[in-house]
Amino acid sequence: MRIIILSFLISITVLSYPVFADEQLDINQASLGEIKSLPISEKQAEDIYYYRTYQKYFDSIYELRKIKSIDQITLNKIKSLIMVHKFTDFDEVAQRRDQINYLLRRLASNEGSQEGISDLWEDLLISPTNINTATFHELLNMPVVTPPDVRAILKQRKLSKFSDYRSMRRSPELTHYGATNLKNYVTYDSKIDNRWFFNYRFKLNTMPYSEETEELLRESYVPDSTNSKFSMWGRYNLDNAAPEVSHKFRARMEGWINLEFGAISFLSKGENRDLNFLEFDDDFAATIKDNAKSSFAINVKPIKTKLTFGNYRATYGQGLVMENTDYFDRRRTGFGYGKRVLGIFSDLSPTEEFALKGGAVEFNNDFLNASFFYSEDKKDAIVWDSNENNEIDDEDDIFYYVISKPRFTNEELESSEEYFNPLRVNLQPYPLPKILMAPRRDVLKEILRGGHLEVSPIIGTHFGITAYESIYDKHFNIASPDSLENYLFADDYDYDKIKMNDSEISSLYSTKTDEYERNYRRVYGFDWQTTIKDFSFQGEFAELEIDGKPGKLGDDPKAIVASGYFNFENLNFLMLYRNYDLEFDNPYARPFAEHERFDGTILEKAYYLKNPLVSEVYYNSPWSQAEEGIYIESRYKFHRQLTLTKAYLDMWKRKSDGRRSVRFQGELDYRPIYQISIRLKQKLQTNRCEDTSARSVSKTSETTLKFTSYLTNRDKFSLEYRFNKVWMAPYTSLSNSAEPGDAIIPTGNVLNHGDYIAVNYTHNFTDDFKVEGSFLFWNGHGISHWDWEDMEIDFMGSEGMKYWFTIYDRISNHLAISFKYKVKHFKDEELYLRKYNDPDEVEGQNYVPQTKHNESYVRLQIDWNF
Repeated sequence: MRIIILSFLISITVLSYPVFADEQLDINQASLGEIKSLPISEKQAEDIYYYRTYQKYFDSIYELRKIKSIDQITLNKIKSLIMVHKFTDFDEVAQRRDQINYLLRRLASNEGSQEGISDLWEDLLISPTNINTATFHELLNMPVVTPPDVRAILKQRKLSKFSDYRSMRRSPELTHYGATNLKNYVTYDSKIDNRWFFNYRFKLNTMPYSEETEELLRESYVPDSTNSKFSMWGRYNLDNAAPEVSHKFRARMEGWINLEFGAISFLSKGENRDLNFLEFDDDFAATIKDNAKSSFAINVKPIKTKLTFGNYRATYGQGLVMENTDYFDRRRTGFGYGKRVLGIFSDLSPTEEFALKGGAVEFNNDFLNASFFYSEDKKDAIVWDSNENNEIDDEDDIFYYVISKPRFTNEELESSEEYFNPLRVNLQPYPLPKILMAPRRDVLKEILRGGHLEVSPIIGTHFGITAYESIYDKHFNIASPDSLENYLFADDYDYDKIKMNDSEISSLYSTKTDEYERNYRRVYGFDWQTTIKDFSFQGEFAELEIDGKPGKLGDDPKAIVASGYFNFENLNFLMLYRNYDLEFDNPYARPFAEHERFDGTILEKAYYLKNPLVSEVYYNSPWSQAEEGIYIESRYKFHRQLTLTKAYLDMWKRKSDGRRSVRFQGELDYRPIYQISIRLKQKLQTNRCEDTSARSVSKTSETTLKFTSYLTNRDKFSLEYRFNKVWMAPYTSLSNSAEPGDAIIPTGNVLNHGDYIAVNYTHNFTDDFKVEGSFLFWNGHGISHWDWEDMEIDFMGSEGMKYWFTIYDRISNHLAISFKYKVKHFKDEELYLRKYNDPDEVEGQNYVPQTKHNESYVRLQIDWNF
């Protein structure tokens, strides 16, 4: 009875609403259809709607007179039918934040290499750039926007200023895709209100270490020992490693002079944090200094000049001379979601090793772009016993930069070496050498200064020069190829493991050789871009100065990237060529590449090395591998229901050993109706394709079928199935008998296969409360699967299952919380092991059963904007 009565009352309330509701239409809330119901023309209705959507909300009904098509007669006719409801606690900025909430949520989730860029894009969403005064670079730095689209906008702007989105959209040669991507980042007039914006972000992440990192940290410094304390993992109890925690605060003021300042403090997973926050002692100050970044910027708009102090990012051209991040992003073309944001801007990202700290100035107008930057900072590096006094000390030289995870303190590293070394040298019957190559924190002082000068004679065309010089207080000294194994390997039995592709190590830059001794590294180059209608051609050339003549190109280690891009309404096409010399060792280069530097070298095999931590040079490498190749990519909507969403072909050669590889991926999207998507993706890759009889040849095939249903209110449900195959040549040393003299057994090729099935969902309970997640089951059979989870990539074990969900709740106009929880159960491979070329004498001793792993983690993020 109560339910019936309650239902009756609700029905009466709903049905009677039109009777008692105010008959006036609130033009700050009305849809386009409701505005068209007024006694005005369709064009006038659209003008009202576009003014409110893309310029500002109305403060009064009389503000309609600012719209050209609304004269006084029209206003008199409709003013009794309309109203303006002004918000007191939901101002213009809050309304804009409400409209673009889904974009802000996506940017807030970005991590790693994109986080600093996300800050810039988020600022542009809240305070859009005036499209009528923006330069070519300012528009090009916006997400996904292409050079032909920017050129089309600037050419039209020379004829007449833009008054709204429709006038911009009518620009000849501007694609619908480009206009749509721009609309939330631009405005059409300059509003100077000297308003302050503040943002605080807290992150907590308990995500486990990657399998590669955990395996490296578990590597024993005393072989054949089962004592877990003989590894860095066991010695520092990383099973209970402290979570990753960060606090970030930003403030900015928009006006004729833009002011921006901010700071971030972060402690990576597993780092020491035994701090007393109530007592500001030396330990506390040292930890804050080592785990914090700050930045202050002044942008004087009338003279187009920006000053930045503290930590900043600097990126130019194709990333060959300068792009300072700690992250490697494979196949980064500079277009689409892999674009670079060019110039100088504040850096409050997690980048530590290659953070620039000092000051920079940048001038940018339609004709000239000039910048100068200066940095002075200490870097982590691998140190080795170069003076051969049988210990690591302050007089030793640098092997290379290193990004450590976790970033152990020097006290922890030195005490571990003092603990392990006596155990190693006293091993019986085969003693091992002392650890004489190891990472050290802040061991290298680097002073970096550089600049960029760029001239743009016509719209869409520029030519620029970039150069920098790094000065060091220690030498980079790379051992010769003949003696490299003596410094790297724990056992001289493994010296023959050095292969041709390890020339990538011996080719690293040294500041001290038999021919010269210097304390610097100099890199310089030039970049270009020209845009003609729907086509843009861009590239960059760079050289590392060693012993070539100043001003002469090509006589020092060099690198080049050049690409051509076609952009049409339903088709885009990219072709990119890259060629990097093996000796081109620029630690600040992040150009396009398939693999990170040191892939396939001995640094990938921590179990061979004297010190497994040296492998972090490879495992956390942000550098691109020396390659030469051609990359082709396209997107083509050739039918209303069929779109080739992304297809690419990459053919490249690894410079260290000449290995040739081919990789193809194509994805076809079929939409019988707009709300239903059926996607078929095929990926094929062959390594060592020039010699299929080589031991290192491998062929990979990956087929994915994905069904997605787009529901109302931005809800989404998808079902995905993937099947993988990997073909490899056999390991005859394992398949044949270990007994000397035994007959060779013919062995077939190895074929591994695996598959997975996933269910993904997104449900928006309201505009402010959202849940998304996934259930996934896989079976690897020797194949490593991977999966994208919201903004993170996960690599799985042999077989298992996992599920995760993320809850996003915008509690108020200024406060939002994101919470992710994940559970993962998986197994390792079942293994049968034997000593190399030794027969197995005891039955069963070589069997390693599957190990079951159970992991769970949480990620919490709080954003407070005011």
